[in-house]
Amino acid sequence: MMRFRLLALAALISIAGGCLSHREYRHIYTLDGAVDAPAQEGTDAQRPVMQLERVLVPDYLDTTDIVLRLGTHEIHESATGRFGERLSLGVTRALRSDLALRLPRYIIALSGYDGTRARQILVNVDAFDVWPTGRCVLVADWSILEADRRTVLSAGRGTFTTAAGGVNPPDGAIVAAMADAVRQLADRIASSARALPPQRRA
Repeated sequence: MMRFRLLALAALISIAGGCLSHREYRHIYTLDGAVDAPAQEGTDAQRPVMQLERVLVPDYLDTTDIVLRLGTHEIHESATGRFGERLSLGVTRALRSDLALRLPRYIIALSGYDGTRARQILVNVDAFDVWPTGRCVLVADWSILEADRRTVLSAGRGTFTTAAGGVNPPDGAIVAAMADAVRQLADRIASSARALPPQRRA
C-alpha cells in the first residue's frame, strides 16, 4: 500500500510539473500582414527576380517568444503571447511582402527559388529590441549581390526606430512596432534596389 501511495504521489508531481512548464498562450502573432497581392507590372517572364535569403538574427532572439529588453543584459519573455514562427522566418516573410509592395517590377522570391538566376538580397539583424518604454529599435545591414553571387551591387546599414506606445506595451503593440520597423528596413532596401542598373539577361 505504501509503495502504491508513493507511486501515485510521484505521478501527481510529474503531472503538476508538466502543467507548470506548459504555457497557455492567449494570442499568436505574425510580423507578416494578411495576404494582399501587390499590383504587378508585366508578366513573370518579363520581370527580373530578386531572391531574399533567410534573414539572420541573433540566436537569443531567434525564438517564438515575444520579448522585452529590460536592461543591458536582461530580456523578459511574454507569458501571454508568442509568434507563430521563429523570428528569423517571421522577419524574412514580412520583409518579402514589404519589398514586393515596394518593388512591383520585381519578383521577390525566397531562398531556394528555382528559376532564372536572380540577384540576391542578404540581410543581417544585429539588434531588434523593444524596451518597457515602448521604444523599438532595429539595427540591420544588407547587401544586394549580382546573380553571380560575388559582385556587390549595393550595401547599407541602418537603425530603425518605432514606438509601441506607452509604458510596458502589450504583445499586440510590440508586434505592431516590430512590423513597422521591418517596413522601414524594406523602404531602405527598395530604394537601393531601384537605383541599380538593369539586370543582364543570361
